[in-house]
Amino acid sequence: MARVLLVNPPSSIDVYSDSKIRVAITSAPFVTLGALAGAVLEDNHDVRVADLMIEARPMDAYRDVLRKWKPDFVGITFTTPLVSEAVALAEIAKEECSGALIIAGGVHASTLPRELLETSRFDLIVIGEGENTLRELCADNQLESIDGIAFFKNEEFIQTKPRELIVDLDDLPMPAWQLYDLKYYKSPHIVSRKNPVGYMETNRGCNHFCTYCSQNIFGHKVREKSPKRVVDEMFRMLDMGFSDIHIKDNNFTADIARAKAVCRLLIERKFPAPWALPTGVNIHDVDREFFQLAKQAGCYQVAFGIESAVPEVLKNVNKKQNPEEIRYAVNLAYEADIETIGFFMIGLPGDTEETIKTSIRFACSLPLTYVKASMTLPFPSSALFTQIDREGRIKSKDWDIYNFHCTKEVWKHENLSWDTISRYYSLFHRKFYFRPSYIWNRFWRDIRMGYLWDDIKAVLSNNWGD
Repeated sequence: MARVLLVNPPSSIDVYSDSKIRVAITSAPFVTLGALAGAVLEDNHDVRVADLMIEARPMDAYRDVLRKWKPDFVGITFTTPLVSEAVALAEIAKEECSGALIIAGGVHASTLPRELLETSRFDLIVIGEGENTLRELCADNQLESIDGIAFFKNEEFIQTKPRELIVDLDDLPMPAWQLYDLKYYKSPHIVSRKNPVGYMETNRGCNHFCTYCSQNIFGHKVREKSPKRVVDEMFRMLDMGFSDIHIKDNNFTADIARAKAVCRLLIERKFPAPWALPTGVNIHDVDREFFQLAKQAGCYQVAFGIESAVPEVLKNVNKKQNPEEIRYAVNLAYEADIETIGFFMIGLPGDTEETIKTSIRFACSLPLTYVKASMTLPFPSSALFTQIDREGRIKSKDWDIYNFHCTKEVWKHENLSWDTISRYYSLFHRKFYFRPSYIWNRFWRDIRMGYLWDDIKAVLSNNWGD
């Protein structure tokens, strides 16, 4: 039996601490580590999760568990802005447990496995979907026989063949939420109804091909859990102590018939908790009936990836939608009495000051409860990065500054200076949230729901003039 420590870096949500959306950041256990832990537990290994983002002194807590527990495997999953932190965690693991296998996973590690191995103390990279790979590693299989990994052997870089994706997601073990102490997770009411919030996935992959996004983990072929498995998992999450469920799929409605079946089953089984779709649905994959069913089933919030109101700009990033279609979909959710979030991107290829102003006006014309605008950032896993890098417009590969809400200039836009992009990032939020009509409607909503003081504190804590 192996001892497996799965690690979430301290700054997993702190990377947004200087952004305009910091008042709307959910604190919840990450579904990735829960799913990995569930898979390894099924093979009767001993597993612990070190969620360092909830620790007051994260590095001390990390060293303490390494020293006292002496894991055989340390798995660290992270995104691009957290590379330096992950490298530091790997170094500490080597200091405290020299015999352990130190493993990196996640989208950045899967994208740049050799670079990461050459610049860190990681022993091995898991490329792509990790559950079955980690199980084989814990079974002590020969590394060369395990698909989907990269490592150095005798100074030779070895990358094994890609691992086949899990076809039937119902085969996945239930996430190991029992390894978390849920009292340390608290989310603001802007993004939750009750605490603690729990994340879950009901499908993997995305059926759309936007160039700023990456699917090098789950791919573009959408694989799904059955409606029964989804609803069973949601009820189990309530039993584990969660009070509000956030479905973190790339597109919950990729199969609209399945999405409706989930809602009908939730209604039939009288699911008693609120739930939300905070990572967005595609406007082409929804209809009036879906939103009506979702509302009846307990869904209170849904997000839309709008990005821009200018068709030519959307076309530049292969976002196949137009303003009329966006407005129609948002109105359907609004008419079903579901809160709506609009995601926008500032500085997309082809953007000008005028196109950004058009997007701001468009956002203000929609019945959106919230907007979240981000600065366009080509992450190394995206087709957009490859395109811009080929054109010689990537100005920095310092991954520490690849934070798409408050980043420094990492690429040269063809029309806009970075100062201009930053200025419109602030202006977008001010223009939307400080409209008299929005403030008036928000005031009465807060009075009705008891959120007024929370919203006042949120406004005062945000520096809207940056």
